[in-house]
Amino acid sequence: MYLKDMIKDSGSENLLKRFASEVGYSEISDLIKLAKPLYDKRIIHVNSTLYGGGVVEILNDLVVMMNELGIDAEWHQIKGTPEFFTTTKIIHNALQGGRKGLSKNRKRIYLEVNKRNSIYNHLEHSDCVIIHDPQPLPIIEFYKKRQPWIWRCHIDISRRNAYVWNFLKKYLEKYDAMIVSMDKYKQLVKLPQTIIPPSISPFNDKNCELSEERIEHYLSKYGIETDKPIISQISRFDPWKDPIGVVEAFKLIKEKFDCRLVLLGNMAQDDPEGQVIYEQLIEHVKDDPDITVSTAESSLLVNALQRYSKVVIQKSIREGFALTVSEALWKETPVVGGNVGGIPLQVIDEKTGYLVNNVGECADRVLKLLKDPALAKQMGKAGKEHVKKNFLMTRHLRDYVELLRQTVISYKI
Repeated sequence: MYLKDMIKDSGSENLLKRFASEVGYSEISDLIKLAKPLYDKRIIHVNSTLYGGGVVEILNDLVVMMNELGIDAEWHQIKGTPEFFTTTKIIHNALQGGRKGLSKNRKRIYLEVNKRNSIYNHLEHSDCVIIHDPQPLPIIEFYKKRQPWIWRCHIDISRRNAYVWNFLKKYLEKYDAMIVSMDKYKQLVKLPQTIIPPSISPFNDKNCELSEERIEHYLSKYGIETDKPIISQISRFDPWKDPIGVVEAFKLIKEKFDCRLVLLGNMAQDDPEGQVIYEQLIEHVKDDPDITVSTAESSLLVNALQRYSKVVIQKSIREGFALTVSEALWKETPVVGGNVGGIPLQVIDEKTGYLVNNVGECADRVLKLLKDPALAKQMGKAGKEHVKKNFLMTRHLRDYVELLRQTVISYKI
């Protein structure tokens, strides 16, 4: 049987067929065979937003590719009030080490919104439910379990606030499995834990090939000046991404190399803190004409900027994974990243970029790459190979299929 006949028609662009040209036809054939016991199984993914952030980037293609394998995968989003998302942002920060806890009222809001969403979403009619991140975590409390439930944690919980964690833990331990991005995120909980690092797709607007003309077009369209070399950071406006630290590093860089800094971020629906950070950043950089802060919502702009930048920075001080690192490396752009979370999985120090621990180190390593284009090119090429071997969506899909085979096929009520 030909590969085209083995892939279920999902009404999409047939991502599996496109991946076959990148990773090999045998890899895709093996995936199809591996997924055969899951054919027509109904798998529901649930997260908190339809746009903004790495979870959305992953689910956009992962759900399509699951369907192409013959799995009936769906993607639901929970609905919430501004107070709910303010509460879940406190939880998000606490799980990454923030000290702020939850009041009784915050806990009430959190649980009430999840209870209401259990009515909107008929998750009981499925063969497996996969809940992404803490926002919908307690929704399991409001169902009679008829199938396995999996919690997928995308953030760094290695320094979690014990008070908030203990509150969440009683809901988490109702699940049948937990997915984290790396070994150090595992916790002492009464359920099996699986490591599945995130991934990218090279075929979406954010990562597809762009000609020089199209790169120039998108940069010009969104007001990015190209009269000087550009360095950039592309992230949510979040204190853990340390945009102020990036600006301070840029000031040191500018003393020795004339260039521009672009900080491109978005305002995700589930992140009310983003607007505050954005406004603080605008005030902080208002007197420097060489710094551009943009909230333009365009995957093609992200693509163009990552390709045009001489160096991409990801100076996080907490980080679950940082898909923007793999995105930049895929485009053969070297990355200077914070030595935290999942960044060291992607940035191999002195090979695909540099890992840094402070503003001074960040400035020093960016300068080194700006002043040595041959070194930057060498690191960029090594970066693309590293991503191709480890962080493409086909590997991610295989990990999910293997976990679902273990969890769904053998599940007993």
